[in-house]
Order: sequence, then C-alpha cells, then structure tokens
Amino acid sequence: MKKKSRYILGILLGVCVLVGGIKIAERSTSRVLHITRAKDYPADEWTITQYGPRDINSMFYTIYNPQNGLIVIDGGWTEDGPFVRETVEALGGKADAWILTHPHLDHISAFASLYPDLRGIEIGDIYTVDMASPEKCQKRAKWDSVDAYREFLALEVEDLKYVYPGDVLNICGLEVDIFNAYDEHVEELSKDYLNDGSMMFKIKGETQSVLFCADVGKRMSDYLLETWGDDLKADYIQMGHHGNGGLLADFYTKVSPEVAFFDAPDWLMYDTTGNYTTPENSELMESLGSEVVSFHTQPNSVILR
Repeated sequence: MKKKSRYILGILLGVCVLVGGIKIAERSTSRVLHITRAKDYPADEWTITQYGPRDINSMFYTIYNPQNGLIVIDGGWTEDGPFVRETVEALGGKADAWILTHPHLDHISAFASLYPDLRGIEIGDIYTVDMASPEKCQKRAKWDSVDAYREFLALEVEDLKYVYPGDVLNICGLEVDIFNAYDEHVEELSKDYLNDGSMMFKIKGETQSVLFCADVGKRMSDYLLETWGDDLKADYIQMGHHGNGGLLADFYTKVSPEVAFFDAPDWLMYDTTGNYTTPENSELMESLGSEVVSFHTQPNSVILR
C-alpha cells in the first residue's frame, strides 16, 4: 500500500468518531478485527491497532477506547509523522499516554518530528526507558546508529516518565506490567543496548492481555523467560524485533498467543535469501496456533477485553 493510501485510514477513522464511536467487527475467517461504524463502544473493550508501510519495517500502534482514552505506542519513521498526527486527530486529538519503547529511527522518529509543533493535538504522559547515553550505546555497538536518540534528547521533552523492570503502571485504567527496560541485566547479557534495552510490557484488560516485545532480542530471551515465566502468557503479542531474529522459540511457546503481530513488510515476511528469520518465526507462531498478521493487511486490529 502506498503511503498516500495510509492517509485514507485517518479520514475514515475521523468519520467513525464523528458518528458516535468505533466498533470492531470480526472477519468470518479470522480473529483479526477491522474498524466499522457503530453507535456505541463498550467501556471495557479496547481496540489495539497495528499500522505500517508496505515497504519498510517500523512500529506504530494505538490502543483506544473513546470513553477511557488513547494510548499511542512509538510511531515509526520521520516520514510517518503526518500519518501519526492524522490518526491521533481522528481518534479525538489527544494521546492520553504515549509509550516510546526505545530510541531507534523506526520507532521514535515520528514522535520527534511531531513534538516541537503539535499543531492542536495533545499529549498526556510520555513513558520511555532510562537508556544508557548515546556515547555508551555507540561504543558497545559500533554498527548501530544513535542519530534518532540524539535527536530525541535534543527535544528536552518535559516530565518524561521512565520505566524499569518490575514496575506496575496504571495507564488509562489499564494495568501495564514492565518486564524489560535498560538495566544492569541488559549490560551483562548484551552489547546491543538500544534493542535489548527496549521496553517489553504487558497490557491487561479484564480478561485478556497483549505483550509488546519492542526490539528485545535473543540475548535477553532466556533471562526474561526465567524471570517472568507464566506472567509472559498473553492473548496477543507484538513480535520481538519485527519478527526477525528477536526472541527464542521457548519464549514464544510460553506466550502462546492467539494473534502474533509482525511489524514487517512482505519482503521481510517472505524472505527467500536466508538472511532473515522472519519466515521461520512466522511458521513457529502458526505451529503454536497463532494467527500471523503483518503489514500486508494493515491496519490490523484486535479487541482487548
């Protein structure tokens, strides 16, 4: 889907809001849900939506209930900024909470492009990880880029809320459990601070939950599995590192979700070069009984109850 087409979603969402709320209707052959117009929206149901371009990896989600608020997760590249803005506008114009999982270009740059000139949209609490300095991250991973991280720090965002493993937060009435963020364990187990120090968290509804793994990778997999065990189980999962590399099979087996979100375009999902493990991870999730979705069908939505 071309980027221009992605803007149509914002317009459609805006129309849905104006007519009195958004409801999600289930496809007859799928547990993945899509947005339709409706009169009311239950207070205990949240819509989790994955967005993404067709040609490159990124990460942008919204978690929305018109009675309780809007949570935005990451946003993607600088070029995604206008689409992120239009999506927030269509869902009421205010992000009650914005979660920034880690300072990489494909996660934090859209936010960084919007923050200096919000042009009417509002942002409530902003949550992120207390990452090592750009210099320390670069020294440990010379192949990596810290440009987006430096740009984010230069914004001097006010009242940032830093999260740490073991934190239990209340965001818009939802319980949010933090399983991973940069700390001494990341330093001990990994050289890739920006990815492996990114925020892994579980959001709980009344009966369901979703696990966001951000870009946490295999170096942290055994430690997280040993530390959190059954707490990792969730109905839905955002796959670690877009589903490429990422966490190990034992980790995903423990989670055993109904739906697995891959933040990946087709060339990554269906790689035939052998350079990426996305196809292998997709097969793994399907073998566990998970429905696999990716940017091929975005926007992809599920209901969190």
